[in-house]
Amino acid sequence: MPASRPGSSGTRRLRARQRFFAWLRRLAARLVTAVDRARWAMRRRWGRVGPLQILAYRGFGTPERVTLAGRVIETKRMTRPTPVDSGLQNLVRTWRQFRTREIPGARLRARLGPAVTEADTAQEGYYHLSLRPGVLPSNGDGWYPAEVELTGCPVRGWRPISATAEVLIPGPRAALGIVSDIDDTVLQTHVTRRLKMIWLTMVGNAYTRLPFEGTSELYRALAAGASGVADNPVFYVSKSPWNLYDFLVEFMDRHGLPRGPLLLRELGLHDEAPLDFKAACLERILDTYQALPFVLIGDSGERDPDLYLEFASRHPGRIKVIYIRDVGSGPLRRRQLDAMPAEARRLGCEMLLVSHAYEALDHARQRGLAAT
Repeated sequence: MPASRPGSSGTRRLRARQRFFAWLRRLAARLVTAVDRARWAMRRRWGRVGPLQILAYRGFGTPERVTLAGRVIETKRMTRPTPVDSGLQNLVRTWRQFRTREIPGARLRARLGPAVTEADTAQEGYYHLSLRPGVLPSNGDGWYPAEVELTGCPVRGWRPISATAEVLIPGPRAALGIVSDIDDTVLQTHVTRRLKMIWLTMVGNAYTRLPFEGTSELYRALAAGASGVADNPVFYVSKSPWNLYDFLVEFMDRHGLPRGPLLLRELGLHDEAPLDFKAACLERILDTYQALPFVLIGDSGERDPDLYLEFASRHPGRIKVIYIRDVGSGPLRRRQLDAMPAEARRLGCEMLLVSHAYEALDHARQRGLAAT
């Protein structure tokens, strides 16, 4: 593999800060883990659990290897959002999404086609499963159902349950992969204004939150490809926690965005640094689909442009185009951004800074990435 492109000075400083705060988080996590284990030991010894629920997230892979992720928790009483919900109703719903009673040490069995595997949930109730399904019967759109069953639980009162996970295995018509950020790229979040971002997250729902105009048309066109029937896979990567998974899926369905796997982070003090998390997700996707070139989509509010250029250097010829939504920046950052398209050309790809999704759509059509 060729040597990686050194990150910009801003990226190096950011990673140094992240390493420092990651060290602080690890220290705090030791205390939190000790408390959680003590509480779980008491529940195992004297407690019972209520009805359980398997949260089965969308998986993806190839016939050689598919990965599934999800979580086992005690069932929460949740109401469906509506367009007329008040801010207080949305706030209560969001609070319930984050208020979970997870089940560590639960035994799960997953089945996809002829492949079967088992694994236990981790401390926060998350599970990660890997299967080798082989070649499955073609179903036209590349999505397959995987059954996940609860076969054991270390607390009294549990009953067997199951859930179905959607799994994406792109078919032969796929000619391109698309990886997109979510916050301030698809979803209007105001990620650079933390208090406003938190407020919108807490009091909004899938009906009241809005995508950027033209985003759905751009993503559908890229997913359909130049032929119009390509079924190109779309992946959504975000530093948002898995607790917001249902909201994000409902938001994307509501606004006509292509169905695709979401790669979110596990909420906790032990988390990896955010920039390293997104890099790990990108590396995983590109490694899974080594025959596909990719389009990367992000925004200028954080470090997406720097990260995407590093991947263009690390994977020569794999990154065709980088689309960056320009959400505004200071003079120094503006000079850095203005220099990046030339750097992208040196690396053999294109970077386009856009203020509107239709600019990216016109460019994609001109480059043969979407049907005219």
